[in-house]
Amino acid sequence: MNKIKKDFLKESTSIEMLKFAQLISDAENRGLLIEVVHTALKDMKSNPKSSPLLSLQIASDDWDL
Repeated sequence: MNKIKKDFLKESTSIEMLKFAQLISDAENRGLLIEVVHTALKDMKSNPKSSPLLSLQIASDDWDL
């Protein structure tokens, strides 16, 4: 197994990853996945020190999820 797969499997059960997956699932269920991900990526670009989870949480809030 390569390093990327090992690292992902190690982190996939972390609380942060589970919260991230839940936010993605919520956005998908409401038909707003592309909008939320796009907003999160824009937030990450303008705030490089922000974590992916925080950017996704901000984007989810912006889209009223």
